[in-house]
Amino acid sequence: MDHVRGIDQFTLQGEGFSNAIGNTVNQHYLDVPVISNPIQIGRQDGGYMRFRWDRVLSDQSSLLFQAAYDRNHFRLLPITEFKAESVDIDFQHRFPLFDKHHLTWGGHYRVNHTKVADAEIVQFSPREKTNHFFSGFVRDEVALIPKYVLFSAGTRVDHNDFTGVEIQPNARLTWLPSSQNSVWIAISRAVRTPSRTETDARLNTGYLPSLLGTSDLPVSILGVLYGNSNFDSEKLLAYELGYRHQFSSRASVDIAGFVNDYSHLRDFSFGALALSSGLPQHLVLPVLPNNKASALTYGFEVAADWKPLEKWRLQGNYSYLNIHTASSELFKSVDPIVGSASKANPQHQLSFRSHYDITEKLELNLWLRYTSNISFYDIPSYVAMDAKLIWKPVRNVELFAVGQNLLSGSHREFESSGLSSVPTLIPRGVYVGAQWRF
Repeated sequence: MDHVRGIDQFTLQGEGFSNAIGNTVNQHYLDVPVISNPIQIGRQDGGYMRFRWDRVLSDQSSLLFQAAYDRNHFRLLPITEFKAESVDIDFQHRFPLFDKHHLTWGGHYRVNHTKVADAEIVQFSPREKTNHFFSGFVRDEVALIPKYVLFSAGTRVDHNDFTGVEIQPNARLTWLPSSQNSVWIAISRAVRTPSRTETDARLNTGYLPSLLGTSDLPVSILGVLYGNSNFDSEKLLAYELGYRHQFSSRASVDIAGFVNDYSHLRDFSFGALALSSGLPQHLVLPVLPNNKASALTYGFEVAADWKPLEKWRLQGNYSYLNIHTASSELFKSVDPIVGSASKANPQHQLSFRSHYDITEKLELNLWLRYTSNISFYDIPSYVAMDAKLIWKPVRNVELFAVGQNLLSGSHREFESSGLSSVPTLIPRGVYVGAQWRF
């Protein structure tokens, strides 16, 4: 819901949901007393409410205030059950300074409250916890040479309950040699703060014969991941270089390359083997997270946009990604996030989109995409196409028909990176719908 009054614009937005969810775990979880039934049925309920206030003070000055509340109840036993609530408050002020500077500053506060029930797979200690997050930022944009060279620099300073103070600066230089060309270079630092799973959880990861080569032992070995309260933030230094050429008002191409240097990434080590106390007895092998991994990624992306006709728009995109990681050799075969990231992400992705207005009331949109193989999950490369036909009989009303995965009966696109679940195939599908804007 939107409302405009003078220089102020107010927005109130909300959403509620209730979903039936399910999961089927791989067979090796049943070899030890972790899960008694491979099929789980559960529910997820929740919603959010967001209020936003924008005030335009001038063409170069504005204020923004936003507050949001989010609630989520997830239940999928015996894997996990949790309730999560969060409140977010944001403030931002943009204004000119002197003749060449444009300053933006603001702040952010978030409070998260989570309550996790003990389950066969995951337990948390403490079960209930509240975390606070504070953040402030400032950014300055200055025209070093008006209309030709632009420079922006800024930083964000965060404080969280897991690692304390985090500083994330960034800088960007843009050169405009002509109205059709622009070149930019940027460097930035970013962090990923720990989650409660990495600091407070006890996670039964399953039976580990293949990892340890101990299938001939008389007892089973259960891997148990224990949270580490000293787990630090993962860190990134990102370097980017880009070029844009505007052939005309209807055609442009963007080329961007990047090098990302990651440090203090999550890795794992083993603790000491111990014999379980309950029956049937089995060995318990602690798995402990640490920050000893690192990675270097590089790649590029090419995007083209062309309108051959006023009512027809074509878009193409190609991306290339190369990943090199340094982590524990013992865990590479079971860690798609870091250790085997190069095998768990597609190296090549290609996409074409067509948006065609057949008439003023009828649209046809097509999306053709290619993804190279993902060897970690043994997912072969695939080509998929979606189509959407839209009819607008009256103002603010849309009726549409959608066809998904039209080129094949079904295929895999991804797998769970956490709990080892039986993968789901993406089927061919057709559905219809309606949308009313008011």
